[in-house]
Amino acid sequence: MKVLVVGGTGPTGPHIVRGLLGRGHDVTIFHRGAHEPPELADVEHIHGDPHFRESIDEALGLREFDVVLAMYGRMRHLSPALAGRCGQFVGIGGVPIYQGFFPGDGRHRLPIPVTEEHPVVQERSDDPAVRFSRRLVDAEEAAFAHHPGATLFRFPMLYGPNNARPAEWSIVRRVRDGRPYIILPDGGSQIHTRCAAGNAAAFVLAAVDRPQAAAGQIYNAGDPTDWSLRQWVELIVRLMGADLEVVALPREIAVEATTTLLPLAGTTTEHCVLSTEKARRELGCEAVIDTVQAVEELLAWYAERPGFDVSTSPSFTDRFDYATEDALVAEYRSALDRVRSAVDQYAAPPVHSMPHPTEPGKVDHRGR
Repeated sequence: MKVLVVGGTGPTGPHIVRGLLGRGHDVTIFHRGAHEPPELADVEHIHGDPHFRESIDEALGLREFDVVLAMYGRMRHLSPALAGRCGQFVGIGGVPIYQGFFPGDGRHRLPIPVTEEHPVVQERSDDPAVRFSRRLVDAEEAAFAHHPGATLFRFPMLYGPNNARPAEWSIVRRVRDGRPYIILPDGGSQIHTRCAAGNAAAFVLAAVDRPQAAAGQIYNAGDPTDWSLRQWVELIVRLMGADLEVVALPREIAVEATTTLLPLAGTTTEHCVLSTEKARRELGCEAVIDTVQAVEELLAWYAERPGFDVSTSPSFTDRFDYATEDALVAEYRSALDRVRSAVDQYAAPPVHSMPHPTEPGKVDHRGR
């Protein structure tokens, strides 16, 4: 089959292209040309900007494809541009589409886990978060309007080489710099589903393999195991053979850690745990790599790049301002000492919940 991959050069694209080639498909990549992975040099490349309808029309002309995988760009433009010109349309969206991902006034909260049946954002307003969510809703509606048999995936946070926002670099660099600790807002208790690039690609390829089952459906994607931010940090530190203390600070004062380590600058819900049961049941999706192995491979990629330059990722915002971090931690620990000495408290003893009588027919020393 002739397959058009829109994007294809980010973290998931090379996995998808290799999977398609391995299945014997004829693959074309349509992207802006900002990145040219050497492993995809033998694949046809079409350069244009998938964000703009006029650029899509100019780049693709009247070409037709059996399958279109809209991994990048504006799906609301790609959908009408390719209407009637492909047999299967697969689009990629994101979890901010769900009502409650941005808590707003607190009336809406995400359940745990979030299934595909959970309501999406309906309202429209001038609030940037609502506008962002509504754009995702509009994109999905456009996809189904122009391709009734489309398949849509809602991706969580991705990780892997060539990510637009390499969040793990905040940890990797602190280890490389020999920092004694890392500040985590609220101790890093937040849980957000992540997905290794290879596993995200496996979801998309499963839809290509089972087009009839996938037609007209929406699926969550994600790794089979969900990790808290703290567990994620500790995994990376352990795999790097380092010892980095976690300093838990309330998010109200850990401003830089909150806005750089949490999704979308800490504006989202505390937990976003996705159910991927539907994709596993209907498409037979299975993880092709476990989290630990995927992180090991990612760290190996960093190790091959000792001079990694994060300036190539303008979405990355961590300043690595260690002087400010040291001053904040020192002030916080000093405040803890003052509070502890100012208020007398009495620790409750550990009490086993079950009775332990010492004689038959008698209660124990607690009257149980």
